[in-house]
Amino acid sequence: MEQELPTENLEMRKDSNKRVNRPKRKKYAMIYVPNGDKILYGNLCVLEETHKMGFEYLVEPTNIAGSKTWKGKFINNLWVKTKLVVTRSPFWKLILNKKIKKCRVLSGDLVG
Repeated sequence: MEQELPTENLEMRKDSNKRVNRPKRKKYAMIYVPNGDKILYGNLCVLEETHKMGFEYLVEPTNIAGSKTWKGKFINNLWVKTKLVVTRSPFWKLILNKKIKKCRVLSGDLVG
């Protein structure tokens, strides 16, 4: 896969397909939700705000084959939310809901 995706290197003397020259990509923690009703899934403004906080919502219904068990989702969500309380704020959810409401107004998605 490293050969398929070259880096965005503009300097002539450097080989663009080396691991050290590849741009850094951040891995985001996932919070599993059963439906995307209140999170505006697919809205780029909300996606940017959650990325700034260091996580991303992942819609995964419980009745799909191959999905995580409820215990796995619970432990994962507990870990990510605890990490958000420590790194961001104990009120991270209120702050995010305020930003989601602002994104909803800016994008015109007022129904729902």
